[in-house]
Amino acid sequence: MNEFVVNVTPSESRIAYLEDDRLTELQIERTESRSLVGNIYKGRVDSVVPGIQAAFIDIGFEKNGFLYVSDIADAAANGELEFDEGMVRAKTRGRRGARPKIENILKKNQSIMVQVSKDQLGTKGVRLTNFITYPGRYIVLMPEVKHLGISRKIESDKERDRLRKMLNGIRPKNGGLILRTAGEGKSKADFQADVKYLTKLHTKVHAKMKSLKGPALLHDDLGPILRIVRDRFTNDVHKLTVDEEAEYSRILNFLDSFAPNLKKRCKLYRQKRPIFDRYGLEAEIEKAIHRRVFLPSGGHICIDQTEALVAIDVNTGRFTGKGRLEDTVLKTNLEAAEEIARQSRLRDLGGIIVCDFIDMKYERNRDNLFKTLQDALKSDRAKTTVSEISELGMIEMTRKRVKNNLVKSLSQPCPYCDGSGMVRSVDTMTFDVLRKLNSLFCATKEKRVILQLHSDIARRLRNDDKQLLDVLADKFDREVSIESVSDFHIHDLQILSARTRKPLEATKK
Repeated sequence: MNEFVVNVTPSESRIAYLEDDRLTELQIERTESRSLVGNIYKGRVDSVVPGIQAAFIDIGFEKNGFLYVSDIADAAANGELEFDEGMVRAKTRGRRGARPKIENILKKNQSIMVQVSKDQLGTKGVRLTNFITYPGRYIVLMPEVKHLGISRKIESDKERDRLRKMLNGIRPKNGGLILRTAGEGKSKADFQADVKYLTKLHTKVHAKMKSLKGPALLHDDLGPILRIVRDRFTNDVHKLTVDEEAEYSRILNFLDSFAPNLKKRCKLYRQKRPIFDRYGLEAEIEKAIHRRVFLPSGGHICIDQTEALVAIDVNTGRFTGKGRLEDTVLKTNLEAAEEIARQSRLRDLGGIIVCDFIDMKYERNRDNLFKTLQDALKSDRAKTTVSEISELGMIEMTRKRVKNNLVKSLSQPCPYCDGSGMVRSVDTMTFDVLRKLNSLFCATKEKRVILQLHSDIARRLRNDDKQLLDVLADKFDREVSIESVSDFHIHDLQILSARTRKPLEATKK
């Protein structure tokens, strides 16, 4: 059973997707950081950078968006196209050599219509595309690209032929269409209604493009909840439950126009108990930001995210099995493969993902593991590629994402360790303080000094390592006092003159 659970508050909207009562996807949109994906703007070319074949486009925000040459329709008019998450772009391979250079297409201060394909990630501005698309319930209209496509999730050759004939009959003269998965089994009349509505919308946007001056918003896409209803609330979803009456009414009104048959599957949650508590989702979200994820048998996986890649390590943990070692390892690996697929969707992991499975002796078991992972990834909407298992028992995969992953959305780098997860040990810091004190005594004749330290280091120098400090003070004929400072970072050190209480040396984080 697949269902959506929607929690709405004035400050944020949270949309959870459950498969067989298990949380597999979570989308969070806060009022102050609303997603811009799908919005269409009149932009102004601020600069063209031939070295990276990209342009920076002013769309009215503090940080410019960036547009690669592969995302300009004129640069790939004759190339192959790919459709992903509602956006179109030219395939990056195959016709790269024939693609014109960006400096021959765009000039500084030129006006251009662009659409946001990726929200701002980290320090990067939004990613833009010139392949404008208008998603409907069943059809995606591409007014500037002559292309006809059908969702790959529609597998029946007979149905694909039927749909292709229908689309050929209603395709706009100079535009293209892509049929969404929800269009499977639908009639030509359903598609015509979509095309008519989307064509009118494009006409309005095109008129705005001509009339408005400077960078401006031309089309604001639907909010996150109605976007989910439009794009993903299909016959495969058994229920959508929302806890806010006004949003519930908006959903019903939207479904009146697009899919009245699904209205009965939309429910209003009226209980006092918070909806995410009722479904056990708060606990699942809390687990999703932890490094370690436990498996049903007692094993676990550890997920470490770095700048370049995501590393996932599989461990048997407390699971020892009841038979042979190979069987224990196989069971743990198979559970891990399914959990890795779920966590990739839930956390929205992206880029290169390296999965270090426990090594197995028999090839049939390795084949079983590889197939299990591939099958588990089939329900992932993001584009993924999976490599064969290496001799070291590792599988490399790539996964495409368009927004900040869950951990980055719900947390921030620790100000104490700068996100590294590590700080210097008390031993290391104690010996470092003694070395710095030794260097200072060689450079100054100050007779009495005060050490200001983190409380753990101060305690160590007053007790376990007091003798080392005394030997150093006697060697230079100095007096050393120790003060612990409660708000000092463990790396912080300040050496003061006891006479003036002015710093002689300081290392502050």
